[in-house]
Amino acid sequence: MFVLKEGRRKMNKGNGGSRPELAVNWKTIRICLFLFILSAGFILAWRYAVYVRNTAAEEGNCKSYTSIEIRPGDSLWSIAAEYMTEDYDSVQDYVQEIKIWNGLETDEIHAGRFLIVPYHFSQ
Repeated sequence: MFVLKEGRRKMNKGNGGSRPELAVNWKTIRICLFLFILSAGFILAWRYAVYVRNTAAEEGNCKSYTSIEIRPGDSLWSIAAEYMTEDYDSVQDYVQEIKIWNGLETDEIHAGRFLIVPYHFSQ
């Protein structure tokens, strides 16, 4: 990361003037430092993702999603009662997650449409 200054080469007087003096290119050092920190961040994020995935697999509890068709007479609450697992604290929490995954602001749903429904399973 040290480069010779172009144009004006100074001779180092300490050793008889035989070698040119090296100049520090701070812009290059900053770019290299930024790239190093960015790379380290990506590596740490990747390692954390692998750790989380392996931890979930070791516990034997995995989360997945399925798409269901809404039948006449269905409500978010009846769907929640049918698909909710014991991993949720309450039906209200499960309904809220269904609403988030489907971009719903209200509890209103229509027969014939599809919903994404989360569920947990053991391996």
